[in-house]
Amino acid sequence: MSLGPDSSHLSVGDLSGPLPWSFVVDEQLRITYVGESLGRHVHGICSGVLFTDCISIVRPQCSVSSIEDLKQIAGRLIVMNVEGLCVQLRGATFSMRSGQACMIAAVPLIRSHTEFVESGLQLNDFAPQDSVPDLLFALQARDVAISEFEESSRHREEDRGRLKSILNSALDAMITIDEQGTVVEFNNVACALFGYERDLAIGKDLKTLIIPSEQHAMHEAGLKRFRETSEGPILNKRIEVTAVNKQGREFPVELAIIPFMHQGNQYFTATIRDLSAEHEHKQAIAAAAEKEHLLRRELDHRVKNMLAQILVLCSDAEAKSTADQDVVVSLRRRIQNFSAVHDLLSKEQLAGVELGQLTWRCLAPYAQEEGAVVEVHAPECTIVPEAAMTLAMVLNELATNAAKHGAIFHQGKLEVTWSIEREAAPQLRLVWRESHAGHMPEVIAGGLGAQVLQAVIPYELGGTASFDLEGDTLLYTARVPLHKVVQGN
Repeated sequence: MSLGPDSSHLSVGDLSGPLPWSFVVDEQLRITYVGESLGRHVHGICSGVLFTDCISIVRPQCSVSSIEDLKQIAGRLIVMNVEGLCVQLRGATFSMRSGQACMIAAVPLIRSHTEFVESGLQLNDFAPQDSVPDLLFALQARDVAISEFEESSRHREEDRGRLKSILNSALDAMITIDEQGTVVEFNNVACALFGYERDLAIGKDLKTLIIPSEQHAMHEAGLKRFRETSEGPILNKRIEVTAVNKQGREFPVELAIIPFMHQGNQYFTATIRDLSAEHEHKQAIAAAAEKEHLLRRELDHRVKNMLAQILVLCSDAEAKSTADQDVVVSLRRRIQNFSAVHDLLSKEQLAGVELGQLTWRCLAPYAQEEGAVVEVHAPECTIVPEAAMTLAMVLNELATNAAKHGAIFHQGKLEVTWSIEREAAPQLRLVWRESHAGHMPEVIAGGLGAQVLQAVIPYELGGTASFDLEGDTLLYTARVPLHKVVQGN
């Protein structure tokens, strides 16, 4: 089939058959011939239509206003937009023999299988027997491959940039290595912590960067074991190890290593936190605690010595006194009581004081053991040292009064009980009950001891205290908020 009258460079006959995607333009830029496939898919293109009304060349960027414009790009690869066609055409311009017309041969520019299907194209729209379309199709395939590679590379760069941003936003150092121990990622915190620039760290063996030399063999053995068994004793857990920076300074770090697979390759990401400041803080706390312990021991020693000296003076005064002997004896017993309580508190200052032990220490100067006169009934209860001092003052005053005027003096009955009441406001309830056949005062008031017993609990511990007289029985009841006296409440 001939394209028209004379042609010098190319004709359809020269290619042994019509080109399905082609058209011819005369010197007035009117289309004089339309190829089979182009005519089937674009009904608006037919003989007599102006080239510039339905076709535009987008590559190379040029405007066509005469046949000379088409001749200028003859032989070059061009890309066209054709009105009514959903895909672009890629082709080339060829001059006809007379020089008064041009032929454009092309094929659809398809970038994916989906685009091929959606365009409605068929395999018979292409002419594999024609050398020009075959060449164009090969060029198209090449460019599609290049485009796909560039797109894939762009996505990889985007993923790498996103991963780098995530790693650099972490508060801890993060280092990723492959299964050979080679560094593939090194975030900003790792750079600051170990003193290496990221570009210099990537590609290096991890052990030469941050692992002390004496641990190199262990590191290599761990990687080898994982390659052989896919197991590792330090994986997926937090451990404390020693690391080394670029300057050779070793320091403690917390390390967590997580293995993962990416595109069929094995990697490990280590999260590393510097523990230097934490260790220094712990050492400072330990030193302060040791200093406090020594000061407390020295203070306890001095207090015990002073109380011992006072007891010696009281014993000497007791031996020499006549009229005031009872007063001296009472004073000696009180000091002896406080000395025993102080000794108990100094030994149990951290663990707390068991209330039963405290009660017997206060009763010891007046009643040596539980028997017919004194009974203590209560569950085991450990109280904090601060509350123990206040309760010791109360128990000591009650024991002194019992020995001078009450149940111990008259060989009556003394019961000490306490209980924990867990109601709306949990509290410790302490009851001191004395009964005897001796004289009972009508009212408990006026004396310094009575004032101390009624005021010290509310003032020091925020509780309540009261005296009650019931015939031959004297009852002292104290209630203290539980969190003020019992550990853990």
